[in-house]
Parts: sequence; C-alpha cells; structure tokens
Amino acid sequence: MRFAQIGYGNDLTAKMIPVVLSKSVLLSNYIEFFKKPGNAVSYRKQGSSDGVAAKTRVLGSEYAETEFTPDYGTAQRRFIGDQVKIDVALERMGYDLASEFESNLMRHMKDFPGHFHHLLINGNPESDPKQMAGLKLLATAARKVKAGENGLELLQGNDNQAKKAQQIFLEKLDETIALCQGNNKVLLMNARTMARLNSIARDYLTIQKNEFGVPITFYNHIPLIDPGEYQTAPETYSPIIQFNETVGTATDKCASVYCASFEEEDGVSFATTEGGFAVYDLTRVDTWWKSTYELIVDSVLVRDSALSKLEGLYL
Repeated sequence: MRFAQIGYGNDLTAKMIPVVLSKSVLLSNYIEFFKKPGNAVSYRKQGSSDGVAAKTRVLGSEYAETEFTPDYGTAQRRFIGDQVKIDVALERMGYDLASEFESNLMRHMKDFPGHFHHLLINGNPESDPKQMAGLKLLATAARKVKAGENGLELLQGNDNQAKKAQQIFLEKLDETIALCQGNNKVLLMNARTMARLNSIARDYLTIQKNEFGVPITFYNHIPLIDPGEYQTAPETYSPIIQFNETVGTATDKCASVYCASFEEEDGVSFATTEGGFAVYDLTRVDTWWKSTYELIVDSVLVRDSALSKLEGLYL
C-alpha cells in the first residue's frame, strides 16, 4: 500500500499527507508499505533450499527431493518525525496561532520527504540504532556492478574517449537494471548523474507528469528519481547521493546509482502499522501549544534480487 493509505484517521493528518506527497515522487508513486501490529514485525523472506527449483524426470521415476527451510526476517519499530511547539503568550500579542501553526507544519511536511529520502539511501542502524537501513547498506555484493575497476568518468563530447565512456556507462546501467528483478523498478541517482544521462541517452528518455504535475523522466520505461537534498541545519541542505565514494584509485569522488523494485512485503518494502503516519492535533501543554508528527517505519529487503547498485561513477 502507498503512503496515502497508512495515514492516521484525523483531519490534520489527512490535510498534511498531500503536502508530503507533492514533494516526493517516491512516496506518492513508488514506495510500498505493509502494516503489521506489534513492537516488531516478522516477515517471510525467500527461504533457502538445498537444491535447484524445478528439475526433470522420466516416466516412472520421482523428482529428486528439495528440502526447503522457511526464513523470516524482523523489522523494528523506528520513528521519523518531530515535535513542534509555539508559546501560548504569542496569542495575546496578536498572532493567529492556528494559522501560524498550520503554516509551520506545512513547512515541516515539505521538508519531511528529504529526511526520509536521506535514510532511504544512507540510513545505517549499525552506527545509529534509530535509523532504518538504507539502500547503500542493503545492497548485496552479488548485485553490485562496478562502472570500472578504478571508477568511470562520465565524459562529455563526441570524441572516441568520450563515446567509449558513455557506451560503458549505458551498458553498465542496463546490466544494473537487469540484475534488479521485480515489477516496480526505480532508478535512483543524483541530479548531476541524471543530467549527464539526459545528455547522452536522450533518445531513450520519455517524460510523464504525475498527479501533482511533477515531471518524471523514464529511461527505457524505468523512472529516474533524484532523491534530492536533506536538511542538516536551519536553511542548510546537503545532497543525499554525493560524489564521495571510493572505487579503486578513484578516491572520494564517486557516486552510485541504485535500482530498486519497491513491492508490498516483497522486494524492497517498508514495515509500518495501522495509522503509521500521524500528525497529532494541537494540544495545550503548560505554556505551549504542541503537535507531534511521525512515521513509524523500517526498511526490509525481502528479496536480495530486488536491489542492485552501480558504483564508481564520477564527473
């Protein structure tokens, strides 16, 4: 189910959900959640077996048995949100607190997707237990593609060296897409990588607008999404996918492209609960009016084959 279907049942949450969705193509069109109760969530993974599925036999014989072992993963209850408050005395000074509060909440809702996107890519519960695991951590070694042993510079121009680099990039990108198995694939890359892809593969690109009028670019029918920036301090934003990775001798200057298949309780999915996203009504506490908003969520990779990564790109 989509983000709009996991909202808490009050008017304020219903009013804020469209604001969040208007700022996130991923949350409005692609990310899938599944609801389960409890302090933690068990979900069924692929399972493991001691043989290859589907064998052959001749008449009068039996299939060689394959023993299957169920495999379950556990998702935690992690929380993304904030508590906002305003001094009640401002009302006696002439401020319309209801209007001021709603305006402030709207700003938070517009910035909220950036924080979710940041955790989606870079989240690391090993260094911060409050975070969900991001795609950078979830991608398995078998599903990683190196653009080059020492990275690949995405050159501009029409000379032979540039054309060769561009061809390698497109071939590696297609390989990365093929390694990701599923029905809801998305390519995630930063704005500069996307711009370079636009310039060298324009004939393979199409553009459609979603229900909020946001244009989405497709490469061979796969949507290209830039997760954008996230807020690190007041009025300070940083790119979510940066050119700061190392591949071979290309030190601290590479970026990655992720191909993820987002599917409900399959592929790359997100565990939540009933009313998983909530914006609580304004409440008077001592000398403050307060409201809390939060998303209960944890990321799960149900199938390793649902996520691939192309690493080692630099400009």
